[in-house]
Amino acid sequence: MKLQVLADVFEKIEGTTKRLEMTDLLVDLMKQTPSKVIDKVAYLTIGELYPPFVGVELGVAEKLAIKAIATVTGLAEKNVAVKLKKTGDLGLTVQELLEKKSQQTLRMQTLTVERTYQTLEKIAHATGSGSQETKIKLLVGLLNDATPNEAKYILRIVLGRLRLGVADMTLLDALAISYGGGKESREAIERAYNLTSDIGYVAKTLAEKGIRAIEKFSVTFGKPIKPQMAERLGSLDEILEKLGGKAAADYKYDGLRIQAQISPDSITLFSRREENITN
Repeated sequence: MKLQVLADVFEKIEGTTKRLEMTDLLVDLMKQTPSKVIDKVAYLTIGELYPPFVGVELGVAEKLAIKAIATVTGLAEKNVAVKLKKTGDLGLTVQELLEKKSQQTLRMQTLTVERTYQTLEKIAHATGSGSQETKIKLLVGLLNDATPNEAKYILRIVLGRLRLGVADMTLLDALAISYGGGKESREAIERAYNLTSDIGYVAKTLAEKGIRAIEKFSVTFGKPIKPQMAERLGSLDEILEKLGGKAAADYKYDGLRIQAQISPDSITLFSRREENITN
């Protein structure tokens, strides 16, 4: 699947604040995404490489990104930094700089979602001595073959600032319409997501095996259940009204809200944000 397809949809989503329009655009994207990469497209659409509980981050700081842009454009790092001050966004910075460069040079290859995702994985897993140079080299390789708007979203994903405003629930709506037969399947899909905290896994299962497989989802060791978050209300009267006139109160102690998954072989602890905090 060409990365340009993803970048074009991202551009359109960025241009609207209406959730229904976003959903329609995501439905179109899901329908034209091959099932073998739909998990990767789902993760990238919400600005992730993996679910939070995997605990792997890209680890590219702004300074590293500026070095990569300087290498690709042939500009001095200080000139890239000056451009960044004007745009306030490294994604826009690289887009505008590459628009000037692309008038003079041709790309060597067309980027695909598969290659982009695999390269981002290599960036995330580069550690130890020389890892910064490795990350820069990998990022430069992507940017050299990227169109200006592909580069914008690659940079934003790498820095953890996608800025599309697509919530998990909007993506679940799009999956229900695309593969579940309509919004009536949304409840089953949301349940599967709540049981696994893994939107890519849900998307791939739905695309490959259908809604029946989604309805059979159960708790899986290693994948945290999404915790129910408390809702803040303005007064005790509001609380009592919501709870039918009766409520119980308890002291709140400082500490961590932990979900413990215990099997005969292992114990895994997750935070309320689904991060693995066992260590």
